[in-house]
Amino acid sequence: MSALPTVLDAREALRALARDRGDLAVLYLNFVRGSKVEEIYGWEKFDAIMDTVAAALLDLVPGDAMALSLHPFDDNFAIVHTSARDALDVESRVVGRIEAAHGEEIAALCEIVTGRAEARVDPRIRFERIIYRAIREAAGAARSVEQQERLRRIAELKESIRERAIYIDYHPIVVAASGTVFGYEALARGTRKGLRRPELMFEIAAEANLIWELSRLCRTTALDGLDRLLPGELLFLNVDPHDFSDPDFDLPGDPHRLVIEITERIAIKDYPRFRERLAAFRARGIRVAVDDAGSGFAGLGSIANLEPNFIKLDLSLISGIDASATKRHLVETMVRFANEQGAQVIAEGVERAEEYAEVRRLGVHLVQGFFVDHSRPTISRSTRASDRLAAPSP
Repeated sequence: MSALPTVLDAREALRALARDRGDLAVLYLNFVRGSKVEEIYGWEKFDAIMDTVAAALLDLVPGDAMALSLHPFDDNFAIVHTSARDALDVESRVVGRIEAAHGEEIAALCEIVTGRAEARVDPRIRFERIIYRAIREAAGAARSVEQQERLRRIAELKESIRERAIYIDYHPIVVAASGTVFGYEALARGTRKGLRRPELMFEIAAEANLIWELSRLCRTTALDGLDRLLPGELLFLNVDPHDFSDPDFDLPGDPHRLVIEITERIAIKDYPRFRERLAAFRARGIRVAVDDAGSGFAGLGSIANLEPNFIKLDLSLISGIDASATKRHLVETMVRFANEQGAQVIAEGVERAEEYAEVRRLGVHLVQGFFVDHSRPTISRSTRASDRLAAPSP
């Protein structure tokens, strides 16, 4: 819940500001991917991020301005200030506070766009209505900026795909009981800072109908590094359900070293076609993992239909599990189900020793997260596919 006042809470202070300073201006701050951040990290983490934003705005706004929350549980904010002041530049500073408090990974998703509008004080018009109308006008201006940013990001992604400008982080998955490495998950990263997060890249790709092109690039880059950087290791490879409609979708190499990770965050619409292609991969010896279990469209129904070898529990179920009896019961039930089905449970997002100890006590088979994420090999940028393309043909 935001510590900032709402417009109604602050109306008398705003009225006094207008009386002392004249006409006002409204700067509207819109979090472009607020729902995406909450979807990935859970509402508790998202509320903590919004608390960081509120504290940052209280620190950053000048004395002749007021920071407001549009609703106690909203993720959009407004700053009302004197219209004579130059437009306030708070986006980068607020994101900097988020990065300092919550890390670069989260800050990369917290893009803020702003819009500005004038609030002309007129005694014939109710003051509160003037402020609300200005907020709506500023919100419209922010949406216009967001659309321009969307087009810029699409152009940047197209260029990244053309230049093959990605690299791979290999995150270890360890055996909970022993801490030994079981395998690695390949996570694609854009070399451009604005496209560093894979969730962001694929969100833009979906908007621009570039899923197949981006997925092909990510797969080939990850598989290129498998033998060179991880000889003999098992690789978990994220696959978008849309890829199963791609006529060029293939997974070359040793099938017994590959696990297809299928996210539950995206609905699988054509199950017969999907299951047919999945069965062909399985017949070759490729195993299957359901990713983000507990956060997606079909939930347990999807797990039942896919019959996975691995069930990856979403970090929203694992975060703070040592302090939540409900989460412990859910994970315990999933472990029991997996044992009966001959599958293994992977706990994602384990960041603390207490979480690691708890999931191990509950019988979780495998663990992934910053707590066990050590000595990660990566494909260096000097050996990306883009560099190989520049080499002369034999």
